[in-house]
Amino acid sequence: MADLDEPIHVVAPDPAWGDQGWTLVHDISAALRGLPVDVAHIGSTAVPGLEAKPVIDVQVGCPAGRIEVAVARIERLGFEWLGEAGVPGRQYLRRRSGLPVNVHVVGRQGRLWADNLLFRDYLITHPDAVARYAAAKREAARRAPTLLAYSDLKAQIVAEIMGAARGAADGGRAS
Repeated sequence: MADLDEPIHVVAPDPAWGDQGWTLVHDISAALRGLPVDVAHIGSTAVPGLEAKPVIDVQVGCPAGRIEVAVARIERLGFEWLGEAGVPGRQYLRRRSGLPVNVHVVGRQGRLWADNLLFRDYLITHPDAVARYAAAKREAARRAPTLLAYSDLKAQIVAEIMGAARGAADGGRAS
């Protein structure tokens, strides 16, 4: 199994990321045909105008009893499986040939599924949060140009934005 840590860099937003994400969602969905899954483009490349690592993230929501089958099918698309990779409840796969892609296989409609969509959707609708997150990402990449250290350095801003997203979602249900 390859090392999870890898060099990273943050780049200006690319308008092509949306179409690339949609294509990957379609391709992965096709490979998982017949399984009861949900597939979504997540992460910074799913937020128009947000600086990001030029890596498309796709999330697959899958029933617990079918995760191994889903992972095997995704591997056949040229992805490398890295296990939970530090996130309990997630199976992580990546492909670095051609367009770099990460795939996160999580419990269908579970907490990881919901949190990743909530974070993405909050950023899409809150430009002030996008600006703060982009600044934190640039600083983290400047200080620690490898994945694990970069992730650690931006963990606080992610927690702050996630808290705001949860607060907004809770407030939306109360009205």
